[in-house]
Amino acid sequence: ERFRQLRLHALESICESLTAEGKFGQAVEAGLTAVSAEPLRESAQRSLVRAFLAEGNRAEALRQYRHCRRLLHEELGVKPSPEMEELIKGLGPEHAA
Repeated sequence: ERFRQLRLHALESICESLTAEGKFGQAVEAGLTAVSAEPLRESAQRSLVRAFLAEGNRAEALRQYRHCRRLLHEELGVKPSPEMEELIKGLGPEHAA
Protein backbone atom coordinates (compact mmCIF):
# COMPACT_ATOMS: atom_id res chain seq x y z
CA GLU A 1 0.00 0.00 0.00
CA ARG A 2 2.79 2.42 0.88
CA PHE A 3 4.52 1.79 -2.46
CA ARG A 4 1.24 2.31 -4.31
CA GLN A 5 0.68 5.64 -2.54
CA LEU A 6 4.23 6.77 -3.28
CA ARG A 7 3.80 5.85 -6.94
CA LEU A 8 0.55 7.82 -7.16
CA HIS A 9 2.12 10.86 -5.52
CA ALA A 10 5.05 10.64 -7.92
CA LEU A 11 2.77 10.39 -10.97
CA GLU A 12 0.76 13.41 -9.83
CA SER A 13 3.95 15.41 -9.23
CA ILE A 14 5.30 14.42 -12.63
CA CYS A 15 2.03 15.43 -14.27
CA GLU A 16 2.08 18.83 -12.53
CA SER A 17 5.77 19.44 -13.32
CA LEU A 18 5.40 18.51 -16.97
CA THR A 19 2.34 20.73 -17.24
CA ALA A 20 4.34 23.64 -15.81
CA GLU A 21 7.13 22.93 -18.32
CA GLY A 22 4.67 22.96 -21.22
CA LYS A 23 5.17 19.27 -21.98
CA PHE A 24 1.46 18.63 -22.19
CA GLY A 25 1.47 15.29 -23.97
CA GLN A 26 3.74 13.76 -21.37
CA ALA A 27 1.78 15.44 -18.58
CA VAL A 28 -1.47 13.96 -19.83
CA GLU A 29 0.18 10.55 -20.09
CA ALA A 30 1.34 10.72 -16.45
CA GLY A 31 -2.07 11.96 -15.36
CA LEU A 32 -3.88 9.20 -17.21
CA THR A 33 -1.58 6.62 -15.62
CA ALA A 34 -2.36 7.98 -12.15
CA VAL A 35 -6.10 8.09 -12.80
CA SER A 36 -6.07 4.56 -14.23
CA ALA A 37 -4.28 3.28 -11.13
CA GLU A 38 -6.71 4.97 -8.73
CA PRO A 39 -9.82 6.41 -10.41
CA LEU A 40 -11.33 7.68 -7.15
CA ARG A 41 -8.25 9.73 -6.23
CA GLU A 42 -9.46 13.25 -6.88
CA SER A 43 -5.99 14.78 -6.67
CA ALA A 44 -4.96 12.65 -9.67
CA GLN A 45 -8.12 13.67 -11.50
CA ARG A 46 -7.36 17.36 -10.80
CA SER A 47 -3.81 17.02 -12.11
CA LEU A 48 -5.13 15.52 -15.32
CA VAL A 49 -7.81 18.19 -15.72
CA ARG A 50 -5.14 20.89 -15.20
CA ALA A 51 -2.97 19.30 -17.90
CA PHE A 52 -5.88 19.22 -20.36
CA LEU A 53 -6.72 22.85 -19.60
CA ALA A 54 -3.08 23.95 -19.92
CA GLU A 55 -2.85 22.44 -23.39
CA GLY A 56 -6.08 24.18 -24.35
CA ASN A 57 -8.13 21.00 -24.50
CA ARG A 58 -11.25 22.28 -22.75
CA ALA A 59 -13.51 19.54 -24.09
CA GLU A 60 -11.27 16.80 -22.71
CA ALA A 61 -10.96 18.63 -19.38
CA LEU A 62 -14.73 18.83 -19.14
CA ARG A 63 -15.13 15.18 -20.11
CA GLN A 64 -12.64 14.15 -17.41
CA TYR A 65 -14.38 16.32 -14.83
CA ARG A 66 -17.75 14.76 -15.64
CA HIS A 67 -16.25 11.28 -15.41
CA CYS A 68 -14.70 12.11 -12.04
CA ARG A 69 -17.94 13.63 -10.74
CA ARG A 70 -19.93 10.55 -11.78
CA LEU A 71 -17.41 8.17 -10.17
CA LEU A 72 -17.31 10.09 -6.91
CA HIS A 73 -21.10 10.18 -6.76
CA GLU A 74 -21.67 6.53 -7.71
CA GLU A 75 -18.87 5.00 -5.66
CA LEU A 76 -18.63 7.29 -2.63
CA GLY A 77 -21.80 9.39 -2.64
CA VAL A 78 -19.81 12.64 -2.62
CA LYS A 79 -19.38 15.64 -4.87
CA PRO A 80 -16.09 16.91 -6.29
CA SER A 81 -14.15 19.25 -4.04
CA PRO A 82 -14.43 23.03 -4.38
CA GLU A 83 -10.91 22.97 -5.84
CA MET A 84 -12.06 20.68 -8.66
CA GLU A 85 -15.18 22.79 -9.23
CA GLU A 86 -13.02 25.90 -9.48
CA LEU A 87 -10.89 24.28 -12.19
CA ILE A 88 -13.82 23.80 -14.52
CA LYS A 89 -15.60 27.02 -13.59
CA GLY A 90 -16.12 29.07 -16.69
CA LEU A 91 -16.10 26.16 -19.13
CA GLY A 92 -19.77 26.88 -19.73
CA PRO A 93 -23.14 26.10 -18.22
CA GLU A 94 -22.96 22.57 -19.60
CA HIS A 95 -20.33 21.60 -17.00
CA ALA A 96 -23.10 20.88 -14.53
CA ALA A 97 -24.78 18.39 -16.85
